[in-house]
Amino acid sequence: MIRCSGSIPEGTTGSSGGVVALWRESVARSHAFLTDEDIERLVPAVRAAIVGAARLTVVERAGRPAAFMGVGAEKIEMLFVDPALFGCGLGRRLVGMAVGRWNVGSVDVNEQNPAARAFYERMGFRVAGRSGSDAQGNDFPILHMRLAAGEER
Repeated sequence: MIRCSGSIPEGTTGSSGGVVALWRESVARSHAFLTDEDIERLVPAVRAAIVGAARLTVVERAGRPAAFMGVGAEKIEMLFVDPALFGCGLGRRLVGMAVGRWNVGSVDVNEQNPAARAFYERMGFRVAGRSGSDAQGNDFPILHMRLAAGEER
């Protein structure tokens, strides 16, 4: 049975062990527009982003990563959850932590991932711009989202 309650402990940050494996599982389930080859091609950039994240928060469950979030200068750079835990509130709690503790006000989302866009819109973010490709120059359009005025920050 999967328990979906609780809060994210204050000291839940650090280790990137197992995070790339979680990223692969989450992306394979949530990014239908990516092929297996696309996913493998992105792994080096993901590893670099994980290692280079100003703040990396890893939530563990039963000794393995259940979710993780990387935060840069007032921006969520990455947020991925174990597919078995989709809908359990881990993403919502991580975003709330980022906004409340670190004054995060922006996030970029793949345009081809409508579930992610809808999630961030429920969290108070709105599309503020669009790029035709991702940071690596791939033809995966990106929506630049900002926390809407009046939303808790």
